[in-house]
Amino acid sequence: MTPDATNTDAEKNKGRRVTVDLTPAAAAEVDRLKSITGLTTADIFRHSMSLFRIYVNAKEHEEELRIVNPGNTGVQTRIELPISVATHA
Repeated sequence: MTPDATNTDAEKNKGRRVTVDLTPAAAAEVDRLKSITGLTTADIFRHSMSLFRIYVNAKEHEEELRIVNPGNTGVQTRIELPISVATHA
């Protein structure tokens, strides 16, 4: 493998650092979530990204994301976000 190929492979596998400015309310919510879960800020955002990916994947296939109360499966809350997603159904 040539040095150029190694650098290209390393760049492909490199993560991305993101800086986000939060409102005071959002910062307080992150602190609340950290307090009750014991997670780091980075972990909270990683989990948030996972849930957002699930939401977008569902919308792409014209499906819904719902929360179901395990004690009463008749109680469901549909999750809707104010975004547009192209469908691939």
